[in-house]
Amino acid sequence: ERISGYAQNQILGQSINQVLRLPQGEGVFTDHLPPPGKTRQLNILTQSGRQATLSITNTQLMAPITESSQMALVIRDITEEEAAQNLRSYFLANISHEFRTPLSAINASVELLLEELEDLSTAEIGELLNSIHMSVSGLQTLIDNLLESLSIEAGRFSIHRRRIDLNQVVIDAVRMMTPLLNRRRQQLTVEGPDDLPHVYADPTRLTQVLVNLLSNASKYGPIGMEIDLNIEKINEGFLRITVSDRGPGISPAERKDIFRRFVRLDTHEDTQYGIGLGLSVVKVIVNEHGGEVGVGPRPDGGSIFWFTIPLSGADG
Repeated sequence: ERISGYAQNQILGQSINQVLRLPQGEGVFTDHLPPPGKTRQLNILTQSGRQATLSITNTQLMAPITESSQMALVIRDITEEEAAQNLRSYFLANISHEFRTPLSAINASVELLLEELEDLSTAEIGELLNSIHMSVSGLQTLIDNLLESLSIEAGRFSIHRRRIDLNQVVIDAVRMMTPLLNRRRQQLTVEGPDDLPHVYADPTRLTQVLVNLLSNASKYGPIGMEIDLNIEKINEGFLRITVSDRGPGISPAERKDIFRRFVRLDTHEDTQYGIGLGLSVVKVIVNEHGGEVGVGPRPDGGSIFWFTIPLSGADG
């Protein structure tokens, strides 16, 4: 019942080929059974039409009195295991690219500085240094997300909250993002109350949340367009921070999975952005603080990512 989606009274007495249906054009279930003693993976369609991956093991049983044999099948639903393996394969295939690109940019800039330093103008040197800075910042964010993801998976993730000034967290995040924003000619607008209260948070992890959200807004937003960071008090215990972009937006179907590991947006473009760890790290960090995270459409196009964070002393 759990694997097929059918209730017991719906399938008793029916052929297994009617219950475990293969996708169209792939024949019937019994045509693809593994030889005795072997295991094979098959994709089947559940009652709802969802595709599931099964691991089928075939064992031939000999009756003790007669010479007839019977077949025993052990069937396991490995859909989630297969999906996790595919995600890991995707991750390994892309991680080298994510490291190689900024390292190549750093190497090229340093080589040019070493070879042409005497002939370069101050402006040209500044541009090369800015490129190095941006590449190093990107690498730092990538490494931070990798380390956080590993600690989360190993069950060793923890935060260290204290009473902090959110203004300083915003300043630190904006400083780290400035090279990327300048490169893409994007203007960041920050709005919030003048008397911004203190929050009860881990400043390093909260900075990482903002860097990830601003980085996504920059990469998926058009060159030369604005990005908005807004801070508001939503009740007596929490602040709400939003990051709005003018990008292509996120469909409702994609929003439910966007904060899972290794999930990236389908931009319908050749350019690939990241390895799909940043937003999953954002969700874990915010949840550990006792806040919530989400995404919605921006009225004039684009996306609004938001999260809440407790005020100083509001939680614990």
